[in-house]
Amino acid sequence: MSDLRERLLDSARKILLEEGQRNFSLRKIARETGVSATSIYLHFESKDHLIHALMEESIDRLNNKLEESIKGKTDPLEKLNILARVYVEFALENTKEYQIIYTVSSDQISRYPKEKFRKARRGYEIVTEVLEEGVEKNLLDEDHPRIAAYTFWAQLHGVMSVVLTKRLDNRLNQQEFIGQAIEHIIHGFHVRTAIPASLKD
Repeated sequence: MSDLRERLLDSARKILLEEGQRNFSLRKIARETGVSATSIYLHFESKDHLIHALMEESIDRLNNKLEESIKGKTDPLEKLNILARVYVEFALENTKEYQIIYTVSSDQISRYPKEKFRKARRGYEIVTEVLEEGVEKNLLDEDHPRIAAYTFWAQLHGVMSVVLTKRLDNRLNQQEFIGQAIEHIIHGFHVRTAIPASLKD
């Protein structure tokens, strides 16, 4: 990756997180980087292409860490625990990259390229595969592993949103909160509580 491209991505990330997508522009990125606006087009076709590059970079880093973390592991429950903790560690240690993944709303930019979208879904597919493996081994009781996988990510994202926006009750220890939250999330996948018939419809 060229030095200028890396600098442009750094500037774009800074502006996107500080000013939001609505105020994100190539002119601002050029000014922040100290180059002409036309120089940006040597590396990125458009503003959307630049945002896509930021998203792809962050998602790839997270997915690679997730995939590497469970290599050689055989217990689905252990894998879920590891995946959850790696996700949390990534969010805490790479906060800006993590925020980029969730900052961009799909209705404000052109559709994310299909080939990149399939690649971006790898983290979701990893969790789905682990859940399906758990069902096969009778360790998990899930009728819809794909829905469960989305639930897994949604719950983890909720936990990290509370932490990163500093909305955690100051009477709670952050590390303890995260640890117990992960336990509750994973516990929910292998212990099924009966749902009253009146709530199923």
